[in-house]
Amino acid sequence: MTVEISAILTTHNRAHLLPRVLEGLASQTLQPDRFEIIAVDDGSTDDTREILAAWSNRLPLRIFSQRAAGLAAAKNLGVFAARAPVVVFLDDDDVTMPEFLCMHLAAHLSDPRVETAVLSRTVLAPEIESLPLMRHVTQVGMQLFSYGWIQPRQVLSFREFWGGRSSCKRSLLVRHGVFRPEFRFGCEDIELGWRLSRHGLRVVYEPDACAIMIRALSFDQFCDRSWRQGRSQYLFAKMHPDPEIRDYCEIDRALAAWRESWPDYARLLRRARRLEALTLAREEAGCPVHERLQEALDKAYSQAFFLSRAKGIADAMEADDKRPEPALPLALPEYARDIR
Repeated sequence: MTVEISAILTTHNRAHLLPRVLEGLASQTLQPDRFEIIAVDDGSTDDTREILAAWSNRLPLRIFSQRAAGLAAAKNLGVFAARAPVVVFLDDDDVTMPEFLCMHLAAHLSDPRVETAVLSRTVLAPEIESLPLMRHVTQVGMQLFSYGWIQPRQVLSFREFWGGRSSCKRSLLVRHGVFRPEFRFGCEDIELGWRLSRHGLRVVYEPDACAIMIRALSFDQFCDRSWRQGRSQYLFAKMHPDPEIRDYCEIDRALAAWRESWPDYARLLRRARRLEALTLAREEAGCPVHERLQEALDKAYSQAFFLSRAKGIADAMEADDKRPEPALPLALPEYARDIR
């Protein structure tokens, strides 16, 4: 039987999570001869290669490796290697539910238009969903992902072409472009969605295709993630000098906030850490978390993560301003003088 869907799993130093991720893929209801898994190891230094190799006889798995070049380059390698007409992008900290690949494929079979992509649903594992930070970034601040406002089968825009939980026709990428390798983390998905929207991209939400995020993030990890996201937002806006993209990337709002608040940045981070520690201690002791404490923590989280993104934008802009302009030749070379 011809392979109908390629699941592209990009991974970097997540050997401790991969067995659960691969177990989820081994439990798919879709027949194994109808799908393939393309695992792209982005320069891992842990046991990733050994773990992938150990699963190669249990799954229709093809393994590729590259030097650590970032998320976009890893996804592109997966797209180039894929043999199926539909590709779905997977995160290495998500466990797919048994119907995941079947539902993605069914959505594409029901709408074969090349410009139709599919957004699936991600939920938090029970062991991490009650953590204050994970609750905040998915339900309150929605910095990670949020589905509460989306209706099943709703048609969405390039803004919802979310990496790690979206699928599309491979031919759409082959015809109109893949991920920009300049993005090592963050915005590589939305930037591609923006370009594909010029060719009719439409994203359809399919909540029955579901995966479970199993990795909890710490406060400092999420601040670092936000900073890297800010750097990518600056790059995105620079690539596409369009008011819509500049507004989406929060460039002006972030720069204004950073100019005003950078002297208080470290203090705000310390306050958020203290409030989080107090909240976790109360929960561990079985004490109720008062509404005012919850509100203060959510406000502190929002400030910390927004200012971390703002710092990333400001740092990227400063580095860009310091980059020397390429030297221009005094005169055009002979071979270029007749070019118009």
